[in-house]
Amino acid sequence: SRAAWPVVSLSSASTELLRLTVSKMAEKRIDPEDGAAYTWEEFSEYYAGKYKKKALAAYWEECEVKKSKKKGGGKGKDKKAKAEPEPKAKVKAKAKAKVKAKAKAKAPSAGNFKVCVCGGAGGIGQPLSMLMALDSNVKELCVFDLSVAMVPPAGVAADLGHLERKSELKGYQMELGAKPIDNLQECLTGCHLVLVPAGMPRKPGQTRDDLFKINADIAKGIVEACAKYCPDAMLGMIVNPVNSVVPAMAELYKKKGLDPLKIVGITTLDIVRANKFVGNETGKNPNFINVPVVGG
Repeated sequence: SRAAWPVVSLSSASTELLRLTVSKMAEKRIDPEDGAAYTWEEFSEYYAGKYKKKALAAYWEECEVKKSKKKGGGKGKDKKAKAEPEPKAKVKAKAKAKVKAKAKAKAPSAGNFKVCVCGGAGGIGQPLSMLMALDSNVKELCVFDLSVAMVPPAGVAADLGHLERKSELKGYQMELGAKPIDNLQECLTGCHLVLVPAGMPRKPGQTRDDLFKINADIAKGIVEACAKYCPDAMLGMIVNPVNSVVPAMAELYKKKGLDPLKIVGITTLDIVRANKFVGNETGKNPNFINVPVVGG
């Protein structure tokens, strides 16, 4: 004769525990965070990593159980049943996609960037302005400098405006001692990129601290103006000492509630020089040498 299957007898306590577990998985509870109802599976999946298991279970118990509607319709029953809320994971994914789409919509398309070079009439500012004017992504270029500059910024803009490119150029100048925040509204409004090759060069016998005191004030004036007129623009700082000025300006942005990562230091000039020096010492072509410079 065939052996009979073993019969497992569950105690009343085990039976009750099993019933509660199945009930817990099937029922929906209302999360006070968004007012929607979710199953335990959806609930635990969404909050995984945010709460520990015990805390998550306690939170679940605090949530109100969604009351099930009786079957059958009466005269007052709404013919259109209310759609069940989507799982939290899907809701979260949709929200992220919406934010990304919004950010993407704000981003300028290729060839429509507005760029400003603050200090554009100086030794670094002029060739930098020319590079920007030659870039096909730049639609509008503003060249700003002080009235005491050797070459007026309006003259730099006029010369670069003769290049066979589509970019429109405008020159802006400010009197020495005036505040950028009071003079750069037209120049900075709508900018996507602001390059700052401003400040004084390091003189013989001058310490980095001495240089920082002078150039930090210059950078601060421009950065405060950017925070007011183009808070979403990227700021490329070429102000010495770079590794001291950039963190200081980032803190200024933090205090204003803006993104400090919008402020970056540019060390391309230091990299090019380092590549050349190493090439001279080794007798190799600098084009094939890459010396990364952090801080400048």
